[in-house]
Amino acid sequence: MRILTLLFLFLSTTVFASFQMNERMQQSYSHIINLEFEVANQLLSLELNENSENRIVVLQQNYIDFLTILIGEDEVFFENAKDEKSDRIDFLQEGDENSPYYLYAQAEVHLQWAFARLKFEEYLTAAYEIQKAYSLLEENQELFPEFKLNKKGLGLLHTLVGAIPEKYQWVISLVGMEGTVQQGLSELKSLLANKEMEMYHQEILFLTSFLQLNMTNNEVAYEQLLTKIGEGYADNYLLNFATARLAHSLGKNELCIKVLENRPEIKGKYPFHYLDYLLGMSYLYKLEFKKSELYFNQFLANFKGNNYIKSAYHKLAWIAFLNNDINSKQSYFKSVRDSGYLYIDEDRKANNDARKGVVSHPYLLKARLFYDGGYYTKAKNELDSISDPKLFSDTNNSVEYWYRKARVNQALKGDKQQIIDSYLKAFEKGASMSTYFAPMSALQIGLIYEKNKDFKSAVIYFEKCLSISDFDYQRGIHQKAKAGIERVAN
Repeated sequence: MRILTLLFLFLSTTVFASFQMNERMQQSYSHIINLEFEVANQLLSLELNENSENRIVVLQQNYIDFLTILIGEDEVFFENAKDEKSDRIDFLQEGDENSPYYLYAQAEVHLQWAFARLKFEEYLTAAYEIQKAYSLLEENQELFPEFKLNKKGLGLLHTLVGAIPEKYQWVISLVGMEGTVQQGLSELKSLLANKEMEMYHQEILFLTSFLQLNMTNNEVAYEQLLTKIGEGYADNYLLNFATARLAHSLGKNELCIKVLENRPEIKGKYPFHYLDYLLGMSYLYKLEFKKSELYFNQFLANFKGNNYIKSAYHKLAWIAFLNNDINSKQSYFKSVRDSGYLYIDEDRKANNDARKGVVSHPYLLKARLFYDGGYYTKAKNELDSISDPKLFSDTNNSVEYWYRKARVNQALKGDKQQIIDSYLKAFEKGASMSTYFAPMSALQIGLIYEKNKDFKSAVIYFEKCLSISDFDYQRGIHQKAKAGIERVAN
């Protein structure tokens, strides 16, 4: 039976006439992953003219729409493209039910639209589509266990299911979805080791990087992904983004700048303007204000989407503040309040600060920027410039001081007990405040205890983190605390 199934898969371009992943479709897919949508569409049009029954065309057309929405965040395009989904599903359902692509292609369309909808907070429909994709992929895995593409979608879904908050787990149980973060990541990594899946490696590397960065705190895994990507960041926008994020998370800001400065040529590709925002941030971490302003303004001039608009103006306000340009700071804060949306944590944080007119003490702000860029000694020097944190009349500054002190000393491999003591001061002083310093301090203490195999203490502090609500970056911080509890339990 196994040999027969493999034979069917090998001959799928001829046996399953309505799902032909032929050479032209493989070329089209490669162009799509490289964001070369115009060339990909030309190949898809040619295939439609010569082979109108090939359902793979519809799957790839959907992929183009998905990436356009994901990267461009154009709400008008999103609304117009939504009408295509049901027609595409209908067309796929008219295909050969004996093909391993039959259920897989439907699942991919549902899954891609679920993530597109999450960009615009259409959570209910997205939840249905995720559940539908899961059930289709599970069924396809039973029917075609040798069909490796199943694991691409299932790996992603198993990871996400494992990160769902505990209070919503009953919904997942109700629809029969199961999975853990480690299970999903293992499934995706197994595909990277499979030469038969080489065509999909760029996409899988991108997905794995995204999941590792958002679901784990595993620097070893980050380094491994950087090695696997290698110089591929210079040829592929998705890998350029993934490499920049991995480098930033490892405190390698110079590498991040190198990667973003050596991104692929824009000609013939769908523009990825968010990379300008990331480059603006990278220069800001070095306090190179002119280059930072250049890329933030470039991003604001070209990007027509919803996210990071407020955040970009917020960072321009920081630059003005550090340059003692109070008028420009106020002007940028007004732009923060008047522009963009409140979908993501960075923009919500920017809006809150602009509404309150809040900027950290200059030493603390510089320390934060140097730390975020991995310039830990420079960050320590800024903190050491403050002779006595008690001199701060603002409690926010006092709490932030102890939090920053702990973070910097941790990065410099300082005494663990002193680091924990600093985090505890930030936690105790800031537990009733709306800033993220207290819950983040509890999370970091939990991670220290977890690393030391003191799992009981780790859980205590992960739960302390989860006990605080209504603070900046809550979703991401709570997600990491929940993932910590899951790791310790396993």
